[in-house]
Amino acid sequence: MVMKFLAVRAIAWLAPLLLLHAAPAQAEWFRAESDSFVVYSSGSLERLRERTAMLEEFDQLLRALTATRSEPAPRKLVVYLVPNGFQLQQINPVGSFAAGFYSATPDTILAVVNESANRGLFENQVLFHEYAHHFMLRYHPAGYPLWFVEGFAEYVMTARIAPDRIEYGNYNQARASWLADRMDWLPYEDLVFGDPSRLGGARFYAQSWLLVHYLLSDAGRQARFADYLARIGRGEDRRQAFAAAMGIQPRGLQGILISYAQRIPYHRLERAAAPATTNMRVERLPASANDLLLHAAALELGVRERDRDGTLNRVRRIASRHRDPYAQRVLARAELLYGDPAAADRLLDALLAASPNDAELLYLKGLRHLISGQRDAATRVDQYRTAQLLLARAHRANPDHYPTLFRYAESLSLGPRFLTENTQNILLLAVHLAPQVAQIRVSAAHLLLLREQYEQAEAVLLPLTSTVHEQKGAHRVRELLRLARARQRPPDGNVFAPLSDDDR
Repeated sequence: MVMKFLAVRAIAWLAPLLLLHAAPAQAEWFRAESDSFVVYSSGSLERLRERTAMLEEFDQLLRALTATRSEPAPRKLVVYLVPNGFQLQQINPVGSFAAGFYSATPDTILAVVNESANRGLFENQVLFHEYAHHFMLRYHPAGYPLWFVEGFAEYVMTARIAPDRIEYGNYNQARASWLADRMDWLPYEDLVFGDPSRLGGARFYAQSWLLVHYLLSDAGRQARFADYLARIGRGEDRRQAFAAAMGIQPRGLQGILISYAQRIPYHRLERAAAPATTNMRVERLPASANDLLLHAAALELGVRERDRDGTLNRVRRIASRHRDPYAQRVLARAELLYGDPAAADRLLDALLAASPNDAELLYLKGLRHLISGQRDAATRVDQYRTAQLLLARAHRANPDHYPTLFRYAESLSLGPRFLTENTQNILLLAVHLAPQVAQIRVSAAHLLLLREQYEQAEAVLLPLTSTVHEQKGAHRVRELLRLARARQRPPDGNVFAPLSDDDR
């Protein structure tokens, strides 16, 4: 495989930044906030600024490639730059050698990067890959084929951002090695038209990258691919739509891509040095955060059942040493989730006395009653009613806090106001604010089906057809989508039933 670069006109407004290196572990944690990101790091302040600026540069690159003109989303992506695999495991036990992970849940949307593994030829690729998914669901949600969803993320994840240039479209060496033996390729007819649940693995990612690279490297092919998406969106047969839109029969794709792989172009945007990103705020976190920040992230994400007691005891022990508002806030969340609700009340009431309009504290107080109601059928109605009042106050304090909207809709689920246009609008607003969260989309679609809003339910579900991979969640998405297309109302069921197979 030979790569060449295509010189294209520089995007002058992209800000410069430095190439990245692994951040050393330090005791102090810092927080940076920019237009689209909140970034936590225990490295140097200089490196934190560089990393945050780099993420904004990548966001601008995606905007340029996708002609995105929308304002930055109200909900900023939270990124944790942790120095090693041990600290990554404290947030989520995905493996000590993992380069990072991304998660979007009803309570948080975050990415975590293991800086010790984020170096060399693969630097930033996990983060860029996941942010590409996050970005597309935010600004361009649609029912894309799985090969395009993953191929596009592979296409942009190799971007290299330097003060004088930006390069993108280059290949990932691990993926490219799977393309070396053409006799071992998946037939492209299977990749494009096969059952997505049976596809996967490095070969699928490599060949999806190659197909997306081919489509995006030529303006005419981009237009024909857009026509193909429009055709399948109207319900046309995928094979016939492909032949009509692309001008070739599906069986001819294999030979075309074998030839294309001989000399694949990549893009270089030359530029002069530009002013550094200025719309950034950086702060040192309180001393208690040095001990509690990773536990706080784990609590927002959700702790596995077998780890809950250990996490709760560690947070209690650490918080007893600090007793400042940050530590008390983290402890309150731990208590209401996995500990003593009365203890959570005491902590939250004291914090709210000092900050009565704090949206997060009001949300936590409402969540405390919602969870108590879920656990005790005898008090459920009263607990949900109390949660409603608190979550309504939280929404007034911060209308863009999507977890509040989702939990408020859940608190209405026992009463006569549930199957109404009001609840529907609440969940659709939550989808708008957090389009990456599959659980919220599924709950909104389920409610829409109960209200016989079939077309709208289908539109809400379509972006999930290639993004939900857990068996339980994928099955539920397919079943709700089947009902939407058949114009059938589902059994009432539990609109808020957990989507994931995870035991958290």
